[in-house]
Amino acid sequence: MNLEKSFRIALATKGINKQELAKEMNCTGAYITQITKGGSMSVSKLQDVCTVLGYKVWEFIKLGEE
Repeated sequence: MNLEKSFRIALATKGINKQELAKEMNCTGAYITQITKGGSMSVSKLQDVCTVLGYKVWEFIKLGEE
């Protein structure tokens, strides 16, 4: 599972950047940078990311495996 790749693809596909994602999620840009670079993330945060980006969790994870 390559979440860093999933983030890169999802953000590019949706046409938003990390700062915009952070704003949508009510968190800091530093936190988004941390998790997009492979930092730890709770399942609930992963679900939040997927909701904001319009993916189901399995679809988001699959992006990093292709």
